[in-house]
Amino acid sequence: ATHPRPPAMPRERDRPRRSRRAAEPKGAPFYTALLGNGTPATEDAGVSTWLFFWSAALMLFSVVQLRSAAGSAGSSAAMLVNGGAIHGVTTLPEFAQGDKGLVGDYTYRAQQLTMEIFSAPKPFVGEDKDNNERAIRSWMALNPKPKVTLLGWEVGYDEAAREFGLNIEKRVDKNFLGVPLFNSMLHRANNSQELVTIIINGDILLFDDFIQTMRKVLANFKDFLVVGARYDIDNLPEGLDASSTDRADYNRRIREHVLNTGTLHTYGGMDVWAWNTDGPRLFDPIMPHFVFGRGKYDNWLTHETISAGRRQVVDVSETCLTVHVKHDYHLVETTKGGAAKRRLLGQFWSEGKKSKFELFVNIYLSLHVGTYTNQMGSVLFAPWKLSLCLEPTGMCLLKRKRPGICNCEFSSFVGATQTDPVVKNGSRVIRCGMISVETKDDFVIPVLPPENAKDEIPFGLPLTLDSLLPRVAINNTIVLSALNFGYRNILMNWICNMRHIGVNNIIIAALDPDLYKYAYTRGLPVYYETTIFEGLNSSLLADATYGSDSFKQLTKMKSRVVLRILKLGYNVVWTDCDIVWFKNPLNHMDSHKADLIIQTNAPDNEPMNGKRRINSGFYLARSNAPTIQAFEDIIKYASRSRMSEQPCFYDVMCGKEMERIVGNDKCEYQGMTVMLLDRHLYPNGITDGIWDTEPGRIAEKWPNLMILHNNWVKGADGKQARFEQH
Repeated sequence: ATHPRPPAMPRERDRPRRSRRAAEPKGAPFYTALLGNGTPATEDAGVSTWLFFWSAALMLFSVVQLRSAAGSAGSSAAMLVNGGAIHGVTTLPEFAQGDKGLVGDYTYRAQQLTMEIFSAPKPFVGEDKDNNERAIRSWMALNPKPKVTLLGWEVGYDEAAREFGLNIEKRVDKNFLGVPLFNSMLHRANNSQELVTIIINGDILLFDDFIQTMRKVLANFKDFLVVGARYDIDNLPEGLDASSTDRADYNRRIREHVLNTGTLHTYGGMDVWAWNTDGPRLFDPIMPHFVFGRGKYDNWLTHETISAGRRQVVDVSETCLTVHVKHDYHLVETTKGGAAKRRLLGQFWSEGKKSKFELFVNIYLSLHVGTYTNQMGSVLFAPWKLSLCLEPTGMCLLKRKRPGICNCEFSSFVGATQTDPVVKNGSRVIRCGMISVETKDDFVIPVLPPENAKDEIPFGLPLTLDSLLPRVAINNTIVLSALNFGYRNILMNWICNMRHIGVNNIIIAALDPDLYKYAYTRGLPVYYETTIFEGLNSSLLADATYGSDSFKQLTKMKSRVVLRILKLGYNVVWTDCDIVWFKNPLNHMDSHKADLIIQTNAPDNEPMNGKRRINSGFYLARSNAPTIQAFEDIIKYASRSRMSEQPCFYDVMCGKEMERIVGNDKCEYQGMTVMLLDRHLYPNGITDGIWDTEPGRIAEKWPNLMILHNNWVKGADGKQARFEQH
């Protein structure tokens, strides 16, 4: 351990010698000058003062000698923060160094401190609104004042931004339940232009000691990641006025209350991360799509940053008071019907982790990506620790020789922790809490519900069509696509497209287990579709290369998926994943007075309903009896044909000899109306030569586009080349 201290005074023998007379005010005895009152003292008083002076000098000389001896072994790696004056030295003592060059003198950076706080608070409603606003006020009271950016968009974000002067960054990926993904949040925070970027939970209070802590870390480490455990309290002090203008008294009362009644959250949960933006990459693996607020990403991030070894990870739990007022977890869905129970903190995390969909996903990801295992990466694993001490700064920098070895480490220094030592049932064994026991074998993604299951299956374990439809549908309509693992890159391109324009009512029918697992771990609304393959060769999927007989058979499966959902009472917008959406077309499509509203595949010189020019890659099918009957007829017709699905649509709806066409944009079939969409708003891959537009200018040159189909090009490689070009 190293202790901050003022720079050592020069030793007596090194000081310039001056005569006593040179040090005395002219015409006054030496002892009179020492008394400092300008009045001659008695002889006894002079002797007493003389003895007092030399006693004090001797004590000071001894302290200086001891400090100088310690300094000869190596300077203290600390700094003094006192009234804005910052003093730093360069290295740890030799006996405490280990690897050299980890600590340096970067005190100039402490004076350059600028910060940006990123957070994704819950919607500003009810109790959550109070918690969010209280936390934001604490952030905005820091000096220097940080820039604060809200990530995503929820109810109340706009109002909070106006009231507190915040920024909003809406470009944050979420899972299909609307919860931000932590990898996307981290990406946005990494792009900050401030010296220090911070991610913090939306209900965490910060105080002035956060600034002092950040300055100390900046002065000692070139590249760092700061982590800290929070204090949990049941409630705030009685009579506390959050709108009080006396912030010093407000902060003092909270601090006293927290230190007297709070519990340090030492099991592993962290709520604040801070790092310098001008440093190297935090960690090596690509961060998985962790669901924010559902555990494990905090430990994974800390562990992987420690393992990468490019930054010094510092535990500031003691020196930086981060406060969390306990609340329930009413936004976390666990039941089949969607009615989540309100769970308090302890209940929420102690219940079975295999019954909570998002927790299960996060645990799975933490165990299968990178090197994290069994709750490594808590604050106790940080190689460095800032501790409270009786030094001028109030902070001492400690180097942990064996990080993570003792869960009880904080118990002697704070009022209470989650891992205080206990002796159970008269045993001589002292226990410091418990660690999670989680292995890869225990967390395997469920693909299909267990056969003949008697108990209710928790939501999301696995995801099924029946469980997704009521949660995803908007106005009784869902956007559907079905594909296999080979098209996963095109799928993710399309998902990014949907997020960008705000289309959230999507469902993905995975045609093989690999795609299901791929989408499941990325927070997508996916289910494994098996019912449509009954009676078909299982090798169909593996052999489905573009243009092959297997591919033609696979395309016929799309209408089977749609029919299944139509029979469940939902309207379906089918879209191939090679279609770019420029605007949300759902309202425009719904305004058409027809049962099936579908894209044309005709070239510009042919009628939109020309022979076999229906494009079954994009349409809206309404859930009604005529449409359901038409899809059953299409499936039956396609099963006897060697053609792909698309011409089968036309032959049934418009007639093999075009006998059921009406005008140049309609067909009628057994009481239902088929309408072809305007090709200039919903163009196919050859319309108007749009794909030949100079790269990056399609939206500018064709501002009225709703969608653009990337067809009339052969194979997935051709499609991807177009996507990359534009």
